[in-house]
Amino acid sequence: MANEQAKLGWSAPAKRVDAGTARQGVLWQHVQIRQLLQRARQLAEDALDGNAPSTDAVASAIGDIHSTFEVHLAFEESVLLPLLADDLPIGPLRAQNLREEHTRQREILSALHKEASAFPELPTLAAKLAFLTRWLLADMEEEERSLLIPDVIRDDVISVDQNGG
Repeated sequence: MANEQAKLGWSAPAKRVDAGTARQGVLWQHVQIRQLLQRARQLAEDALDGNAPSTDAVASAIGDIHSTFEVHLAFEESVLLPLLADDLPIGPLRAQNLREEHTRQREILSALHKEASAFPELPTLAAKLAFLTRWLLADMEEEERSLLIPDVIRDDVISVDQNGG
């Protein structure tokens, strides 16, 4: 399965993928997202210094991050949740934690995007964008340390015999 799904890109696969392919796909996206977040962070810092390239540049960057994360979070859920759900006993709890974290991220990103769309020239948007980039970068680092490792996202799930005890 890893060969046929070696490069997933941004598309959520139609079929379940193995753990290595799932990790590889998420980590590839993280590289792309880091680049986006670093550019947005620089833009935020420039805007805070009064050097934004345009009056709506910060709002546009927020929109880009929001749309990128919507795709990324859906991708993570499609490739990681099935693997976690089958990894008893702790995998289902990890899956629930991932869902809850994604819900929080979606809520924050959506609220900030809504604010940026309504008030694209709001001066505080640059500070919020700077914070957002730091928060998302830290979250990805933590995810890579604690979740996207072979000991957690793995193919050798343990089957628990529900009948025999």
